[in-house]
Amino acid sequence: MSDPYLTRLSETLRSHGVDQPVVAIDLDRVEANCRAAQAAADVGLYRRLVAKSLPCLPLLDHIRGLIPSSGLMSFSEPMLSVLLQAEQETDHLIGKPLPVTSAARVLQTCPDAADRVQWLIDTPERLREYLALAETSQTSLRFSLEVDIGLHRGGLKVDQVAELARVIFAHPNARLSGLVGYEAHLAKLPGLLKSRATKASAKAFEHAVAALPEGAGYCLNTGGSLTFQSYHTPGPATEVAFGSILVKPSDFDHATTTGFQPAAFLATPVLKTMPSNPLPGLEFLPHRKTHISIFGGHFPGQPVHPDRFTYSSVFGRSSNQEVWTGRSQQAVKPGDIALIRPSQSEAVLNLFGTVLAVQEGQVIAEWPCLPN
Repeated sequence: MSDPYLTRLSETLRSHGVDQPVVAIDLDRVEANCRAAQAAADVGLYRRLVAKSLPCLPLLDHIRGLIPSSGLMSFSEPMLSVLLQAEQETDHLIGKPLPVTSAARVLQTCPDAADRVQWLIDTPERLREYLALAETSQTSLRFSLEVDIGLHRGGLKVDQVAELARVIFAHPNARLSGLVGYEAHLAKLPGLLKSRATKASAKAFEHAVAALPEGAGYCLNTGGSLTFQSYHTPGPATEVAFGSILVKPSDFDHATTTGFQPAAFLATPVLKTMPSNPLPGLEFLPHRKTHISIFGGHFPGQPVHPDRFTYSSVFGRSSNQEVWTGRSQQAVKPGDIALIRPSQSEAVLNLFGTVLAVQEGQVIAEWPCLPN
């Protein structure tokens, strides 16, 4: 049976005149997800929004009207540069260690980035590179230390924290702003492994924080869209980060996120409908399935509308006019809007440069996206 919500969304987008691939974001669902996130996160922890997962400044503004945040977590030079120019007050915690050349370009175009950006340091070598940049630019840079607390995707070992913190404190052009411990692996581990890893991760983060010099005002960041609900005060963390869960792509379907709703869809027109379409080279065989071809294709996600259509195993994936196959009992016509639920939001919501904001069954705005 067709999902009435998806049918209405498809009809809304067709009525709006969608004639090429676009991203649609349901603001009613985003707002409900914001309320759920606010209720799930500990009141004593700051919230930091992950910009790469919500790469649209008007969308971020809309969300920040519902979730007061300590700032953004940014991951690329292009996106960071645009955000720094667009906003004068936002604090940016870099979510992955950027090459020092990227930092140098950002500082050239936006000198006050030194006060608004926490550069992520994952190795002693990278710290030396950034300290050299601070010296040559005669700028005092803020540094946050990335610590491996179990994900094993790089970062400092816990026993390296004290020494790097000492080096930063001793340097006249450096300030220690905090520490980041990411633990995306915890939500995906089964049973006993998860329990053991969760305890080990918490212990590692606690020891890393304890290794910092005494002081107040550190940004002690952890968590993600699948784990932010599990942190509480009192504890070593001062803030949690999340983003994707507010639009809930399919990679974030999890036992911890049942209270959230999918709010972002890729939408594209149906170009052709081909009932009982014969198979290439096998025209003599009866074939009861219906094929449709869509505008574009090879999008990162799964078809959800029209109902019971999926990618054709005969025609394969295509970026031009991808063919879907199904036994849908509903009439599908050229010009109808097909919907895909994306698997993730980063590098997807800004796939086409703009998003359509939908609220109360109407397209209310067309929003420009941020660069990746």
